[in-house]
Amino acid sequence: MDHLRVLRDKVGRFREEIAVIRALNDQFRRAVRNDVMAQIAQVRRQERLQAIQHELVQLTDLGRRMDSTEQMKEEHRSRLHPVKRKRSA
Repeated sequence: MDHLRVLRDKVGRFREEIAVIRALNDQFRRAVRNDVMAQIAQVRRQERLQAIQHELVQLTDLGRRMDSTEQMKEEHRSRLHPVKRKRSA
């Protein structure tokens, strides 16, 4: 499984969703009068933006942990298989 591709796809979907939310928020701001339903929708969009932000933070943390794990594995491998050096004559 290509984890990097999965992450890129997820971030791409977030970008698309944010663009839609941004357009709807612009319409909300330009409206002369907003009814209760429009205000509720605005609050929901704000909540969704916060949820997206939270998910992105989690993905960033996951990426850091994966890097750290890979580094630890590499250090462990280097201790198990030390490089053989040529003896000087």
